[in-house]
Amino acid sequence: MFEPANSLFNQLNTQFFEDDLVYVLPFAVSDERGKGCLYFDKDGGELASLTKRRLDHFNIYFDLSENVDVIRFEDYWNTNLQRRVIDFVKIDVEGHELAVLRGMGQAINFIKAIQFEFGGTCIDAKIYFQDFWYFFKEHNFEIYRFTFLGLFRIATYREIDETFIKTEFLAVRKTDLSSINSQF
Repeated sequence: MFEPANSLFNQLNTQFFEDDLVYVLPFAVSDERGKGCLYFDKDGGELASLTKRRLDHFNIYFDLSENVDVIRFEDYWNTNLQRRVIDFVKIDVEGHELAVLRGMGQAINFIKAIQFEFGGTCIDAKIYFQDFWYFFKEHNFEIYRFTFLGLFRIATYREIDETFIKTEFLAVRKTDLSSINSQF
């Protein structure tokens, strides 16, 4: 688990301190490594983002920030995971999901399924669902939308998919569809 916000990292590190199966790492993940600025409206807030969001219309102001270390997942995968196959990745980075995906580099070819969000955070990051659609298509994934009736396969891109309401999606490597479908 990667958590760049200092207060949340400390909280999670304390919570999972004795769990040998959970590692909490103090990094933001993106498509470049280095230093970044994490913006937030309140300490420990769940809206923290590498993008300074504009939510004045909700009386939410991202006037707090902290400097964070940013890594590429591919580098971590090469060094710490020894390039092994990954069954499932969940990305929840408030508008930077596509940057995380691009930073996976060759690791994307060793991941079976990825859960990600699309919604209002993408407005500030200037990302469209079309960007996700073509990214996953080029990497041999199919995309499913989580609905109250279950998973709905998105067979083709349509402009109507550009709905900036928080929605969860599951991208599944085409070669792994039979094993995924049997689980849902």
